[in-house]
Amino acid sequence: MKQNTLRRAAALALAAGLTLACGLPAAAAAPNPDPGKAVIDTADILSKNTENYITDLSVALQESCGAQIGVYTVDTIGNYTMEGYTYELANAWGLGDADKDNGIVLVLAPGEDDYRAMCGTGLETQFTVPMLQTILDENLLPSWEEGDYDTGAKQTVRAMGRQLCTIYGLSIDLDDPAATVTAAAASGPVRRGGGFPFGAIVLLLLVLVVVLAIIFAPRGPTRPYGPRFIFFGAPRAPRPPRPPRPPRHQRRPPRPPRPPKPPRPPRSGGFGGFGGSGPRPPRSGGFRSGGGGFRSGGAGRRPGGGSFRSGGGSFRGGGAGRR
Repeated sequence: MKQNTLRRAAALALAAGLTLACGLPAAAAAPNPDPGKAVIDTADILSKNTENYITDLSVALQESCGAQIGVYTVDTIGNYTMEGYTYELANAWGLGDADKDNGIVLVLAPGEDDYRAMCGTGLETQFTVPMLQTILDENLLPSWEEGDYDTGAKQTVRAMGRQLCTIYGLSIDLDDPAATVTAAAASGPVRRGGGFPFGAIVLLLLVLVVVLAIIFAPRGPTRPYGPRFIFFGAPRAPRPPRPPRPPRHQRRPPRPPRPPKPPRPPRSGGFGGFGGSGPRPPRSGGFRSGGGGFRSGGAGRRPGGGSFRSGGGSFRGGGAGRR
């Protein structure tokens, strides 16, 4: 009788455990982005053409101003919130320049029927959340509701690129960003800062000619006072000579010598050895902090050569998503 009771209790516990295990959703793995890719399509919802377009546009932006746009697709996010998942992904990916923090990340989760976009900390005042929300509502939401994730992602990235071109004053061909990358690579590295202005060179030459003319101009008979030519009024009369000044040691009486100072009494050792006149003990060589800070988001090398490479930008959070 007692054995049967124990068997029933064990069976009930096993059944309850299986029920709970089946009822709870599986926790999704943490985002694992690749710093060498601008598109990571784990949900397999984007076409090869769209992936190439997003990569070419992101490379054109990073070569021009350091900004980068990344798209990450995932079926479900498990126990994450959409904002928390996007924030963790963005800082692990490190999109944007490490000094400008001008990256943008777009996360598409069709299994959750949700999406989220987030800008780096360097774009928060220029690429505001209302601007980002308007781009999502006008370019991604209509295609999302029809299940056309590929078209929505491409149009959204194109609108983001247009806004970045406006912020940085860039002229990138948004219809064919690959042509911009090819032209930039063919022209070689761009020399920043420009050359010396031609007008400044001419002005310096004129000033030099005037100075040389004044220095080497023929001189007439000199006068003791006044200019050589008087344009208004009669010429000046010469000033009377000044009386000779006495020598410097006769101008003021000499100062009386100062009385000698009395000698100082020797210092006493003080109570308990404090205040003694002995040498100071050497300072201990302990560690002293320098106050240096650290940036989150990883330290990637500067991209170049027409290939994508995340620059190490950081994100603060927030962003815009589906309403």
